Amino acid sequence: MPDERLRILVIDDDGDLTTSVAAVLAANGYEVLTATSGEQGLELAFTGHPHLILLDVTMPGMDGHQVCRELQFGYTKDIPVVFLTARTELAHMMEANRSGASAYVTKPFRNDHLLRTISDVLRDSSVYHDDITGLPTLANVQVEVQRMLFDHGQLGVIYVSVGGVQALEQLQGFEVVDDVYRVVGQGLEQARGALIRGDDFVSISSLGDAFLIVLSPSRHTGFIAEEDLLVVKQRLEKDLLERLENELESRLLAKVDLFVGSSRLTQSPKIRFKRALLDAIARATQSIEAERDEIRSRLREEFETVMAQEQLTCVFQPIVSLQDFQAIGFELLSRGPRESELHRPDALFDIARSEGRVPELDRLCRRTASRAGEDLPEGCLRFVNTEPMTMFLHSHGDDFVQEFVEMTPSSLRGLTVIEITENSVIDDFDRMRDIVRKLRAHGFRVAIDDAGAGYAGLQTMVEIEPDFIKLDMSLIRGVDASIVKQRLVRTLHDFCREAAITLVAEGIETRKQLDTLRELGVSHGQGFLFGLPGSDRPLRDAYPPLEAVTPK
Repeated sequence: MPDERLRILVIDDDGDLTTSVAAVLAANGYEVLTATSGEQGLELAFTGHPHLILLDVTMPGMDGHQVCRELQFGYTKDIPVVFLTARTELAHMMEANRSGASAYVTKPFRNDHLLRTISDVLRDSSVYHDDITGLPTLANVQVEVQRMLFDHGQLGVIYVSVGGVQALEQLQGFEVVDDVYRVVGQGLEQARGALIRGDDFVSISSLGDAFLIVLSPSRHTGFIAEEDLLVVKQRLEKDLLERLENELESRLLAKVDLFVGSSRLTQSPKIRFKRALLDAIARATQSIEAERDEIRSRLREEFETVMAQEQLTCVFQPIVSLQDFQAIGFELLSRGPRESELHRPDALFDIARSEGRVPELDRLCRRTASRAGEDLPEGCLRFVNTEPMTMFLHSHGDDFVQEFVEMTPSSLRGLTVIEITENSVIDDFDRMRDIVRKLRAHGFRVAIDDAGAGYAGLQTMVEIEPDFIKLDMSLIRGVDASIVKQRLVRTLHDFCREAAITLVAEGIETRKQLDTLRELGVSHGQGFLFGLPGSDRPLRDAYPPLEAVTPK
């Protein structure tokens, strides 16, 4: 019986079979959800958060293959699917594999066979294999590493950690972070036989957030020299950074750091293998922490200079009508010194958070945006970001409002839209409403940023009654292929239309996304398809997409 209550979703149009399977699963300690159609099952998959799905192939309406393909978008792509079907031909099994199924159980089946398949799939998906990178986990290769240590007496350990993923995930969603780990994982796997030996082990942690390479010793000396580890470390670091830059640099809105540490694992009759391995990993991570401390110290010094000398600049990204691509305004985005690692805002705010100076940096960003916004074309809206925590620093937000009033010329206040980001919890809506009311009294407008990805969600929209709602890019990515995302966007579109709120889709990057959003009725958008922030091209009245689109 499972150690904890794992949740299994059964999707089958045969009600009797669904009932009997549910009873077997419940008797063996699983929590069970049931659906009798593909559409209902898809909805439960997104709302019920199952750990595994048992899916019938032949169903009226949306069949099992369609459901399985739809599950490949969003977080549900990590849920293993086991097909239940009477179709046993090889072609059917191959189609199941192409659809993304993890296993295949033919009807009629014995209960013990079904339970064993479920157990195997859950174990393999969570413990021994990483779906994102395709690499085995450390638990999978532990026995082989122990044998290698017994044969050689000493091994090298290379530990690879990726930094900056939290900021990247908040900005662009977990799918982009998955792409980062996928590129690193593929790079390490392809390094075997090139930068490292073909029989060296490459694995990933059970949490999927760090990589471990185990190196066999030199065939000539029989041991791992410190300089050998350093050479491998430098080669891997250079290769992985080049891969990230070549494959993902143009897509990433936050800086990704790569840290590589190393140590040696030596056999000892007095120390258990697992303890020795964990100690070797700890020593490798300690070298990474020392490197990170040096970087943080240098960046803190740079941050002090940026703040003291107000070395921020402002770049513009157009917000356009999706009907004729006319620019209705521009989002004003702050940047640090161009040649500095603090050029990107995520790096700036990361240091500010560690120093407890987010409100101060936020204030400087607003002041910089206010000055830069005076140069925009006449009549253009100016979208300026701020964080809820900054608004709450002063009693009733009076100082915050006064700062905005003083920074903004009276002629531009009616054209200024204050974007409230949803990357932190808003727990005092009475206070927030009061601040918004005072801002509006001076002519400012208000937008909810990152809608659909923040903490407060619909409550924030209802409580604040914004002039604009900006859909988070995680909803836009893959919207052309996801029925669930399309339904959610359409629901928000209908809500905004009834409430007289302008809906803006952020992060539009492809023609397919644009066409889908237009079909769903979304009126405005921004993203790389129309213009990159900080582009050298002069500001224009219209920003047609990079691929020609005929407005409807």
